[in-house]
Amino acid sequence: MKKSIKILILSIIILASLVPEVTGISASMGSYYAYVIKPLTWIFIGIVSFFFFRDDVVANLKYRKEVTFCVVVATLIYFIIYFILGYIKGFAHNPYDSTIKGILLNLWAFVPVLIVREYARFYMINNCNKKRILLWALLISILFVVTDLNIYKFDTYFESSLSTLEFIMETLVPSLITNLFLTYIAYFASYKATIIYSLLPQLAMYVLPILPDVDWSTTSILSAVIPFFTYVYVNYIINKMDKTLKRKDNKTVGIKGWIAMLCFVVLMILFGLGVFPVEPLVIASNSMYPKIKKGDIVIIKDTDVNDVKKGDIIRYKMDDYYVVHRVVSVYETEEGKLEFITKGDNNDDVDLYPVKESQVAGVIKLDIPYMGYPTLILGDLLNTNNSDRVTVDKGRVN
Repeated sequence: MKKSIKILILSIIILASLVPEVTGISASMGSYYAYVIKPLTWIFIGIVSFFFFRDDVVANLKYRKEVTFCVVVATLIYFIIYFILGYIKGFAHNPYDSTIKGILLNLWAFVPVLIVREYARFYMINNCNKKRILLWALLISILFVVTDLNIYKFDTYFESSLSTLEFIMETLVPSLITNLFLTYIAYFASYKATIIYSLLPQLAMYVLPILPDVDWSTTSILSAVIPFFTYVYVNYIINKMDKTLKRKDNKTVGIKGWIAMLCFVVLMILFGLGVFPVEPLVIASNSMYPKIKKGDIVIIKDTDVNDVKKGDIIRYKMDDYYVVHRVVSVYETEEGKLEFITKGDNNDDVDLYPVKESQVAGVIKLDIPYMGYPTLILGDLLNTNNSDRVTVDKGRVN
């Protein structure tokens, strides 16, 4: 039987294993499906994979040691960044059962599935048509992306534009990047390296009593960024070993450059999480024109309200929306609280309501022209613009 036919049959078996989830049978079976049916199904797939390919595969293990080392380092970097964020943002109790019985049950539920997935991935990518290796790698990666998704709730991903965007950014993109990376690693370093990268973060999730309390966007960024930059460096190592890079190129690409890029990404993640005392905000109106224009990004610094003075441009909160206007006067109430009269530079009148101390959310320190337009365009496409509900120019709710 041709290898491509074997890969097709194995792919069909893997897709067939998802039928209970697609039809909703898995939901009706509850924990019995998660702890019995699914692990046993994947063990069966592993047996099929072994007997299908054990005499066919010729593994490409020329770079196994080097690639495996890079994968181990990438995994450690993932943990380091993840737990540094925990120390910054805080920790939370692990929601999974932390008893010995609970841990063992959770390990049984995911370890066989993960090991067989990587075992099957390894044999599929090493038995495909090498002339179309890129196409095969993409198809194999997409196959395993499908197995990552919660198929039973698939329709909920597209209930609205916002849920679709969240699905793409939170689940689809990180899963696709990770699976492309794992397929690439499986080709050059066998399934053991991919198991290391996939298994250790999952073990931490089920075994550790506390975990970093970070939101989905942070974990999604890590899940996409770490594999991407690891791929860049692994590809460099392989090319260097094959001596396909020119000497002058070797001076500009390497471990130093990779570390620099990784540090930059970490800083961007921390910046986005609000770890630093400054944060960005996209301006959605021309009420501060010409000083600040629609589509600009302003950098906001947390400031004590007692230090806010006339002439400062502040950000203040109206319900769930922020307004950026200039302070034109400051006065003290009978209760000893400060209130601020604000006005947009491009407006004829001051804002309708005085700004209370509790509303002040920082002072604008820097304006970056036009850099926020992509965010505004995306918001318009997703119909998330609040302009119908909030009059930014007057700082009041309609």
